[in-house]
Amino acid sequence: MRAAIYKAPGKIVLEEVPDVRPGRGEVVVKVEACSICGTDRKIFRYGHPKIREGEERILGHELAGEIVEVGPEVKGYRVGMRVAVVPNVGCGVCPVCREGLDQLCPDYNAFGITWPGGFAEYLRIPADAVTRGNLVEIPHNVSYTEAAVVEPLACCLNAYEAMNICPGDSVLIFGAGPMGNLHLLLNKHLGCGLTILVDVNPERLKFSQKLGADYVILNDRNLKQKVMDITSGAGVDAVIVASPVPQLVEQALEVVARNGKIAVFAGLPAGKELVCINLNLVHYQQVSMVGTTGSTRAQFRRAMRLVSESGLPVKKIITARIGLEDLPSVLGDDALLDRNMKVVVEPSRNRTWSASKTSPL
Repeated sequence: MRAAIYKAPGKIVLEEVPDVRPGRGEVVVKVEACSICGTDRKIFRYGHPKIREGEERILGHELAGEIVEVGPEVKGYRVGMRVAVVPNVGCGVCPVCREGLDQLCPDYNAFGITWPGGFAEYLRIPADAVTRGNLVEIPHNVSYTEAAVVEPLACCLNAYEAMNICPGDSVLIFGAGPMGNLHLLLNKHLGCGLTILVDVNPERLKFSQKLGADYVILNDRNLKQKVMDITSGAGVDAVIVASPVPQLVEQALEVVARNGKIAVFAGLPAGKELVCINLNLVHYQQVSMVGTTGSTRAQFRRAMRLVSESGLPVKKIITARIGLEDLPSVLGDDALLDRNMKVVVEPSRNRTWSASKTSPL
C-alpha cells in the first residue's frame, strides 16, 4: 500500500509499505479522507516529543474510511461499515481516563503521533482503540470528507461546553483560520448572538464574513475601542483564542465583558508560553478563564450528530481535496496552506492539485 512517511522535520516521502492486516480484536480501515491539521504542520516542521529522532511515522489523525477487514474477536463492527476515528487513546486506568478524558492522559497513544495515522491507503486500528469505542459509525447522510472534519469540530465543542456559552451570548474569536471558522460555525449554529472574528489576514476575514460572522476586525492597537463601539461599551460575553499568538490572551482580557469567559484554545509555540496578564481584571471583573485540548469520545459523537442531524455545515470550510501524491509538496508549502481552510487528503484520488491553482480565499 502507499503511505506518506514522515522521516524527519521538513521531510515526508510517499512510499510503498507492507499491507496492514488485523490481529486479534483489530480492524483495518480503508482511508477515504484525512484532513490536514495544524498539528500535522507543526510535526512536519519541528517534530514531536513522542516521535524520537530517527523514527518514522505516518501522520494524520482527522480521518474517516470504510472497514475492509475484521480480526478475530471483534464485536460491534463489520466489513463495509463507514467509520470516523477518535484519535486519542488513553491508558484507561489513570484518574483522567476513568473520567473519560483520554485526551488528557499523560501516557496516551494517538493515531498519527505514536501510532500510524491516516495519510495512507489503509490503517490498522489496534484492539485498545476498537474496544474503547474510538471508531464512530458515520451516518448515511455524512460524506467521508465531512466526517474527517468532525474531529476538529469536536475539539471546538469541547471549548464551547467548557465555557458554558449560552444562546444569545456574544462571542469574539481570535484567529480566522480553519479552527477559528469552525468555532464560528459551531457557535452560530448553536444560537450564540453577536459574533466577531479578529485576524491580521484580510482575506481570511472575508472568508469568515461569508460564513456568517456579524463583524470582522483587522487586529491593531485600536481593537479594544472597536469592540467597545460594537458592544456599546460592554465587551463580549465570551472570547475564544484560536490562534497561537501569546499577546492575544492579553487582548482577550481587554475586550471581554464583566463576568465574561475566555478560552485558551490554541497551543503556544515552545519558548513563548509565558504571557503577562492583569490579574486584577480577572478578579474585579469576575472573568473565567479555561483551557481546552482535544475532545472526548462523547464529544466526538455529539459533534457527528451535529453534522448529521442538525445540519451543521462543516463542508463550508473544506476548500481543497488532494491526492496522497500531493501531500509532500502541499505540507511543505506554508503559503499555500495559509491560503486555504481545511485541506482534505483522499488517498484514492489521483494527483489533482498544484501550487499554481487559484486560491479559494
